[in-house]
Formats: sequence, C-alpha cells, structure tokens
Amino acid sequence: MTSSLSVHSPAADGGARPAPGSRVRRLQARIGAAHREAEGMPVARALLAGQVSPLQLAGLLRQLAPAYVLLEAHGPKIARALGAQDLPWDALARSAALDEDLRQLALLPETPMTATATAWRERLEALAVQAPHRLMAHLYVRYGGDLSGGQQLAIPANAVLKAAGLPSLGFWQFDQPCAALKCDLHRAFEQLQLSAIEEQELLDEAEAAFGITQQLLRGLADLPAWDSSRIQALLLKYDRPVPRYTSYPTAAAFHAEVGPTDLANALARPSAAPLSLYVHVPFCRHACWYCGCHRITTQLGSAVVAPYLRALGQELALLEHHAGGRRRLAQLHWGGGTPNYLTTAEQGQLWDLIARHFDLASDLDASLEVNPEFLSRDQVLQIRRLGFQRVSFGIQDADPLVQAAVNRVVPVGQLRDVMAWMREAAFLSVNVDLICGLPLQTPERFDTTLELVCALRPDRLSLFSFAYLPEHLPLQRRIAAADLPDRPTRLAMLQSAHQRLLAAGYEAIGMDHYALSSDSLAEAARTGQLHRNFQGYTTGGEWDLLGVGPTAISQFPQLLSQNFRDLRAYQAAVAAGQLPVERGVVVRDPDVLERAALIREVMCHFRVSFDRQRFPGEWQAFQGLAADGLVQLHDGDRQVEVQVTPEGRWLLRSVAAVFDPEQQRSARGAQLI
Repeated sequence: MTSSLSVHSPAADGGARPAPGSRVRRLQARIGAAHREAEGMPVARALLAGQVSPLQLAGLLRQLAPAYVLLEAHGPKIARALGAQDLPWDALARSAALDEDLRQLALLPETPMTATATAWRERLEALAVQAPHRLMAHLYVRYGGDLSGGQQLAIPANAVLKAAGLPSLGFWQFDQPCAALKCDLHRAFEQLQLSAIEEQELLDEAEAAFGITQQLLRGLADLPAWDSSRIQALLLKYDRPVPRYTSYPTAAAFHAEVGPTDLANALARPSAAPLSLYVHVPFCRHACWYCGCHRITTQLGSAVVAPYLRALGQELALLEHHAGGRRRLAQLHWGGGTPNYLTTAEQGQLWDLIARHFDLASDLDASLEVNPEFLSRDQVLQIRRLGFQRVSFGIQDADPLVQAAVNRVVPVGQLRDVMAWMREAAFLSVNVDLICGLPLQTPERFDTTLELVCALRPDRLSLFSFAYLPEHLPLQRRIAAADLPDRPTRLAMLQSAHQRLLAAGYEAIGMDHYALSSDSLAEAARTGQLHRNFQGYTTGGEWDLLGVGPTAISQFPQLLSQNFRDLRAYQAAVAAGQLPVERGVVVRDPDVLERAALIREVMCHFRVSFDRQRFPGEWQAFQGLAADGLVQLHDGDRQVEVQVTPEGRWLLRSVAAVFDPEQQRSARGAQLI
C-alpha cells in the first residue's frame, strides 16, 4: 500500500541487515528526495498519524491492486531472464492479500480508478514487453517500500479501520521476517545483469515509479470521509417500531369479520397458476425464550401428532374441494414450531397427504426448517429422500453462555455434524438463522459465532435483530433486560457481521438475508425476481400462498386470512367441515393494492417509481430521507424514481413505511435495533 512512503526501516531491522550493494545505494539515492517530498503530503501525514478515512485507505488499495497483479504476472520471468535468482516470490507476493483486503472492505462505497492508476497499469503492460529492466524498477519501489515501512503504517491504518467497525488489513503481513526478505530483494537486484544504459534507465524509472505513488496520494485527498458513526446515528434517529412488511396490509389489520367464506371465494376463482403451500407444524420439545413463533411445547410426541395429521388431512381435502379440484404446487415449505418434531414415518405421512390433494410440480421447490439439537444423520438423509431440496436450521448464537440464557443449547460439535450431514445429503441450499442482540451477547462472542458460520459456509443465512417484547411474549420475561446488549453494541455487532459476511463472499439480500452468488435467492435478487411474503424473502414470484395448520396465513392479492391459533379450535373447525379461518383482511380498495405493490418494490428491489402528483406527501417524505442520504431521487415530469442507497438498506423498513398511512399516523411493529 502506501508503505512505499517510507524507505527507512526500524533501527533493529537496520542493524540486522548487511549494507546494501552499490546498485541498491544508487536506487535509494535517486528516490530519496521524492520520498521526503511524499512524506510531506497531506494524505501521507494523515496516514502516518492515523487520520485518513477508511474510504481513502480502500481507494488506495483499489488503485494498487492491478499493478501488483501485473508485477507478479511478469516479474518472476523477467527477474530470472536478467540474472536475479534470489527473489522469494511466494513470500513477497501481495496481490492475494490485496484481493482479500478489498473483499473485507466491500461495505465501503466503490471508488473509481483514477487516471494515474489507469496510466500506471498501461505503462507496466508496455514495459513488460518493451523494456523489462524498467519494470524491475517498479518492483523495487513497491516491494522495497512494503518491506521497509509497511509494518509501521499498519498500526495507524488498522486503528482507523477498527474505529470504524471495519476489519484489519493483511496487506503488510509477511509470512517471513521483513529483514530477511529485504536482504533477499537487495541481493537479487545486485544480481541483475544490465548494460550501462540499462542501469541508468533502471535508476530513471525508479524515480518515475515513486512519482506515481505521489500522484496516487494526491488523488486520494479528494475522496470524502466515510464515517460508520453516521450510519449508527441514522439508525438511532429512525429507530422506531416499523412492520417487517411481509404483507400489506400487515397482520395488525386482521379482524374477525373475515372468515371461511372469504377464503372459499378466493379458492373458487379460476386460475391455472401454481400455488405455494406453507405447512405449520406447531410442536416443540422445549421452548426457546427468545421465540415469538406460535408453538406448543410438549413431550407427548405421536399422541399429539396423530390427531394433528388427521386435522391437516381434513383441511387439505377442504381446500381441494373449494378450489374445484387438485391445484399444482410449485413451492412447499414446512415451518413451525419444529417440523422435525415429527418422526421420519410421520414426515412421510404428511408428504403423502399433500401429494394426495395437490399435483406436485416436477421442479417443486420444497424446503423445511429443522431444529439441529435433536437431528440425526438418518433423519437428514430421510428428509432429502422425501423430496426436500432446501433446508434451514437455527444457530442463533453458538456461545454456550448465550445459548443457556435463551434456553437453546446446541453444542458446536452438533452444529458441525448437522452441516456435514446436509452436505452429504446434497441439499441444493442450506440456510442458517442468526440473531443479534440476545442476552449476554458481546461483540467478541458474536464474532466467534460468525467464524463458525463462515467455516460452515451455508448457501444462505438470515441475520435478525432480536425483538424484545416481554409485554406481548410471556416467554421473554425469563430474559433479564439488564443482560441484553445496549443499542450501540448491537449496532456495532450488526455492522461487523454485515462486513464480515460480504467479505466472505455473501451478497446482501433485502434487509436481513445473505446468500452466496450461486444460490437461487441471490440470482432472484439480481434478476428482479425476488418476492416477499409471510415466509420472508422467496423466489416464488407472485404465486398465491396457502397456509395450512394452526395459525397459518394464506395470502391472495385481495385476501389475507389466518387460521385459528388455538389447536383445539383449529381441529374442531376442520372436523366440522369448515375452513379453519379465524381472522384476516379483505382488500378491494385500488389505492391499498397500489400501496402494497409499491411497498413490495421497495422491500425486494430497493427502488420504486410512482406518480408524485398522486402521492405528494410521500414525495415530500422521500425528500427528507434523501437529505439524510438514505435514498437518491430521480425527478421526472410526473413519474419519479426513488433508489435506496447502501446506507438506506439498513433502514429499508422505514423507507417502505413512507407508503403506509397507518404507520405514519401511529408507529407499530418491531424496532429496527
């Protein structure tokens, strides 16, 4: 990096090295004046003082990277051809470290390549062919500077990154002692077999190479500061209750006037489109204290599962009847509760029930959630044999103290085994869930969990912020509020996790999902096919969603309906031949339907277009968000476009809420952090 600013090694290093030969002394003399001038430049002084911005550091890395790639592509061959045999390339090479550092800094805004960096790359390409000995001058300036001053510069630079919540860089970390490597570099340059003219050209080119460093530094002075505290301030400013917008209207609008007839009418509408089916399995062996899902904690096993399966079969038959025949299923998901509470035989019964009442598409996208605590290899293989291609399990936090504080203890060894079994079963996609903000969680403990997750390398993961709502969720009253990390700590953990996951090769999907670029969720996000429903982000397009089982929600364009939450009431309804709908909302108002579409655009695609004359209040609200840097506005005659910025993605729910009149009148939902 800018380590070439310093050609002065620490005293201990200097004492350990033999005096340089005559060629190296001449090289150092030629670049000495340029070195002193560079040290006086504002950016160089700021770097040495630890006062540069993270964006300036990242910008310099991005400009240096192509040059190191070229030097390492041509340097070894040229050095050998010119007689230099003592260059330890494996130890000196910096391009791999640069590439990894740039991945670590992926959160920072992209900085364009300067004209200087572009011209430098072109110059190196030309020298490699036309004047190889001149290319060696650039090699000496770059690697000599990295070995001399890089270790000193690493301390203030990494302090800047740490203060911004960003990971340290590895650019200056050589595997072998720098003194020995620098001795090898000098020895190799003394071995170069050059004519008198080539010797002079080497010296001239070394001075030009150092001048390029000075020009790169000048370009950095114009880069703006990037301050993670700004993001934290924005999160705190907008941190008020906001819905997660898995639907609009949200579940808060559900009421008891919606019942079985409304769902029957929705099913009766002719349609050749496929369906998505959600099956709610409510049973758990024990309760996790953070949980807000509808579940029944019981150890009765088959004694409760058998009547539940009978009721599901009755509900599926009712759905087929009201739909006028078997509908095709394109997507299937089992959630809970704990779907693997069911034995393998009971899971097979449930799969057969679904196949009896629906036509399963040949490319059915079938997924389920499992609790890793009681999972075995045989159960994992059976789930795959049934037809599930995707599977999800919750880690939440891998630290034993945090796990005990939420009554969800799963040893790390079991988590590793579960992932190994899933890979053995060849699932197309494996997802894990993490929760930030749990009791006794600290940045250090959560970092350890993230290390485990990156080692397991799931295809997808969800990173949720813990919603502490003890007034609504009695189980959470067992969690002491004093044990929860404060909001600044939680923010720091979320930012650190975000950066770490991006650096590990994950793409940010929506507001709390991540996926490897090869996963279908990432592909859907890239191609504009991402969808959102009560299951979260999906690839299911605009398919109607049927929810079966207690508390399950069905989702149609003009109807949202929810089954009875009480298991006995649910079973009684289907036994009486009635669709078990307890409540919901019917949407016929075109304005509400349009707002639902606009909110979905924001949540899935991070942009939205609308007629500002029809939504003047919303347009004004977006101007305020733009002033805070959360969105960018593109103003047309009437049709305007709002684009969510990288900072705004942290507050995606708040951006979407602009189109929610009820939310503007009275905040509801969960807080962002």
